[in-house]
Amino acid sequence: MRRCIGCGSRLEPGKGRFCPWCLVRIYPDGVRIAGGVSVLTGFLHSGVVREMILRLKFGGERHLAGHLARLALDSWENIPSREDTVFPVPVSAGRLRDRGYNQSALLASAISRETGAVFKDLLVRAGGESQIRVPGSGRRENIRGKFTVLPETVSHGRFWLIDDVMTTGATITEIVSTLSDAGFTQVQPAVVCFRKIEVESIVR
Repeated sequence: MRRCIGCGSRLEPGKGRFCPWCLVRIYPDGVRIAGGVSVLTGFLHSGVVREMILRLKFGGERHLAGHLARLALDSWENIPSREDTVFPVPVSAGRLRDRGYNQSALLASAISRETGAVFKDLLVRAGGESQIRVPGSGRRENIRGKFTVLPETVSHGRFWLIDDVMTTGATITEIVSTLSDAGFTQVQPAVVCFRKIEVESIVR
């Protein structure tokens, strides 16, 4: 019996991956510019995709990474090739210890399997307060200098920076800057969701 990947309800044969209720709660996005960097954004952080992200990130439902990766690949205007490398936004050692996994690494690994691109951990992150708890105006300073490129990393082809959610883009722009300083010139950030933070926005 096939089930909706959003809510788990039973699906009729040949009806895709979502039930009708979940299907109408999917909000595609496209491309956002953060700090002069073009970021592929699959969806708005709302509706069923937001719920799946939260279940992956905080509910321990690791199997959702594969579903979210396929949704993102179907939505992005460009996707990795076999000659490319995908790598996740790293989390601090403390966060990895508390959660037990890095959801962005699960997504990047799933994207690697789907596309044939090489999966690699390119960066490590120093400790620090989670961006979730930092107001938008302070996120760039909070993340500044927190990333280090791992040694003996060969730069060739396109490098795809994968994350689950982008809000202000501070983390992504800091990573792109760090990689640029290390000689990486072809970095394409791509996220599953873009989260609006405007007061008047109903999308959270």
